[in-house]
Amino acid sequence: MPTLVYLIISLINVTAYAHNCRIIRQDNQTIADCTRLKFKDVPTDLPLDIAGLDLSYNQISTIKNNVFESFSNLTTLTMDFNNLHTLYEDAFKGLKHLRWLSMNHNHLNISSKVFGLVLRPLLRLQHLDIRYNINKTLNKEKPMVYPYFGNLSYLTDLYMDLAEKPFLKLCGFQKLMQLKTIKFAKCYLNQMSNTTLLDLPRTITAIFFHECFGRITIVEADFLKPFPSLQILSIDGAAIPLGDALKLLYPLMQKNMTSITFKGIEPCIPKPVFITCEMVKYLQRICVKTLVIAECNIVGYEGKSLLTLDYPECLHNVVLSGNRFSIARFSIALGSHFGDLVIFMKKAINIRYFDLSYNAISFNNIEYCNLNVLENPSYRNEVYSKGCKIKTGTETGIENYNSELVKAQIVNESKVTIALPAKLTFLRVSHYMTSYIETEQKLIVTNASNLRYLDFSYWQIKQFPQIYSDAPFNVKYMDISGLNASILIHKTSIPVFQNVQTAILKNAMLSLTTGKNGKVFQLFPVVEKLDISYNNLWYLDEDAFETNVNLSNVNIAHNLLPAIPIAVMNLPHLSKLDISYNRLQTINKTFRDWIDEKSYGGIFYLSIEGNSLKCTCDTSDFIMWLFGTNVVFDRANKNFSCTLTNGSESNTVVVYRRFHELFSNCNSKSWLRLGIGLLVAFVIFTVPLAVIFNFRWKITFWMYRNFKRVVEDRLERKYNHDIYLSYADDMLQWVQGDFLQRIETSWHMNVCVEDRDFQLGVPKADEIANAIAGSKHVIFIMSESYKDNEWNKFVIERVTFEKCRNYLQKIIIVVKHASVNSVPHELDGILQYVTIINWADNETGWDKLRMSLFTDSF
Repeated sequence: MPTLVYLIISLINVTAYAHNCRIIRQDNQTIADCTRLKFKDVPTDLPLDIAGLDLSYNQISTIKNNVFESFSNLTTLTMDFNNLHTLYEDAFKGLKHLRWLSMNHNHLNISSKVFGLVLRPLLRLQHLDIRYNINKTLNKEKPMVYPYFGNLSYLTDLYMDLAEKPFLKLCGFQKLMQLKTIKFAKCYLNQMSNTTLLDLPRTITAIFFHECFGRITIVEADFLKPFPSLQILSIDGAAIPLGDALKLLYPLMQKNMTSITFKGIEPCIPKPVFITCEMVKYLQRICVKTLVIAECNIVGYEGKSLLTLDYPECLHNVVLSGNRFSIARFSIALGSHFGDLVIFMKKAINIRYFDLSYNAISFNNIEYCNLNVLENPSYRNEVYSKGCKIKTGTETGIENYNSELVKAQIVNESKVTIALPAKLTFLRVSHYMTSYIETEQKLIVTNASNLRYLDFSYWQIKQFPQIYSDAPFNVKYMDISGLNASILIHKTSIPVFQNVQTAILKNAMLSLTTGKNGKVFQLFPVVEKLDISYNNLWYLDEDAFETNVNLSNVNIAHNLLPAIPIAVMNLPHLSKLDISYNRLQTINKTFRDWIDEKSYGGIFYLSIEGNSLKCTCDTSDFIMWLFGTNVVFDRANKNFSCTLTNGSESNTVVVYRRFHELFSNCNSKSWLRLGIGLLVAFVIFTVPLAVIFNFRWKITFWMYRNFKRVVEDRLERKYNHDIYLSYADDMLQWVQGDFLQRIETSWHMNVCVEDRDFQLGVPKADEIANAIAGSKHVIFIMSESYKDNEWNKFVIERVTFEKCRNYLQKIIIVVKHASVNSVPHELDGILQYVTIINWADNETGWDKLRMSLFTDSF
């Protein structure tokens, strides 16, 4: 009996403890996910048949003997991001079937004698990851002895750090005949000599170096000679000259390579790099499928060097992003060697992906396409829909790039022929900053029939070129974000867009094409996914999507829309609408019924996060609908922030739970309003009718005499102030002493000033918004310190909003003790409506200001 009680208690404990670890059945195997549970020891009461155990992001510091012995079926063990510093000799005893072991980002001393003994029982281990463990240990000047790996005869992948002076002779690497891939995450080498990696096995086909930012004083050409079967070489971040990195390719000449990657190769003191024939003489003699030379500070190249390869037909993917190549013309001529590029394109007949993005200047955050995805045909449709940056596994903001650059001189009409490689599928030339040339540019493109993915976002051009092709364009994915959408509207641009299924137009200044939205979207007649986020749209034409009947996914996030645009109701195949981060307060019944109708025919996705939702009596129907509809929202729990009637913040989940408490009085108020309304209506209609009937002739004459004046008075907008004045603190004395005296005393105008006219106890944002809305004109006193006050940015935003509503009449900027360049860029959108006065402390300045205020033609 006591034994039975003990077993029952044990089972209860096991169930409770195991429940904290998420137990998952996957492919007929049991996986225990014990991440982020603050464990300090390995849990021993998990199901005994688990095949996978993930203990990452806990606080485990020590692994004692035999702790995993009960889990004999374990094949995968992950203990990343813990505090591991001690492993007992028999810590992994019993794990005879373990194939995957990862312990990166811990504090293990892999140079200790015990570490090699710990790995002895793992006879079937294929993947070992011990990166990011020995921090300062690697910086020691004496050689670091690595553990013995000779017992791991099935090991194929080894990830670890590389010490400043690694000693690998006693590690048993020559016994690892299955080892194919080795990755060095932290590379502290001080020299890349011919003997540094001599003890590693010859079977290695892929070697990766990451963050080699130590002081590497010696780079010898036979550094990679121990690897005759090498297929993949990647050096990502190394403090050596690019010429030295290219010298490492010497042993690989006349070989076939899958990939060569040089990324972030530059010495501790960066210098511009000019590629010479001598630097690339080894690279030219290698047949490589994927070539990446990115973020290496390359400014140019010598003729017959970079683009002159012995085996150009081997190339499938070329990435030259993140350098400083200059484009002299829109025709994508690399420096002055456009001829080399043309010849290269003709010979490189197998190129499928070409990336020349993020060039001419240095960028902080450079994004790359996932080449593994692009080469996998099963991801092709997803790439054409979501872009080239999608991940094959688990997935691990915004600026306006339309600022003006210095214009180049205007030249005459020119014609450029670009012969693309016949198999080119992906062309990416994004974020290319250069001085543009205003010209009637004609581009004649040949061999474009296989081009499916085109990204030339964030270019600085004033005129979209006329594009002609010898074959129909069949581009499926196009990203033209950052371009002014209005320049796309001309006849010769239509063939480029006619087959596009995914169109990305972020930051495309669509707010300036109001009334012409339809013309822009007509360029994409078969588009299925359209992204027009980040465009400051406050209105969308009702017929904007009239020709886009195939649209199923529309993204209008991060705009200024007060409601869902009517234009989307005309899309019969729409199944996903993103209108997050706009200014929606509710969704009216018409749209709710339309959305429900869509959801009846299939799953409908709606994103509304980040809007200014209201939870009041007027929107109570929307709250009820939110929790009753079949629509799939961006937040599964439908928890969205909203504002209550009293102005306090809440969320839709709380409001729905307290629905009766919050909205019980809504109907009674409605009946009361109805009764009062009927009574008032009776009085309003009865009394005037009696008066009108008795004095109908006199009223008719009076209306005839005064009709014009009455109409004009009613059409005129009433303002509380003549002028709203915005200035920095350093202008306070001049404003109070001179400016207000002249404006208010001499010119008899009513001026609203923050320091004088704002009420205490009222939110400052509301006071600013109301004051600007009630002012006829706005005057900015611009000084060097004007931008230092964050509230001034809000003032500019409200002025822009009121100007878009056509309520503000004049916006005047008085530049005093500053330059015109100090005018904030936030005013660029309405700069055509702004009058700028360079102030002089004499009557000339006052005369200019008076003429600006009292005349329309100044």
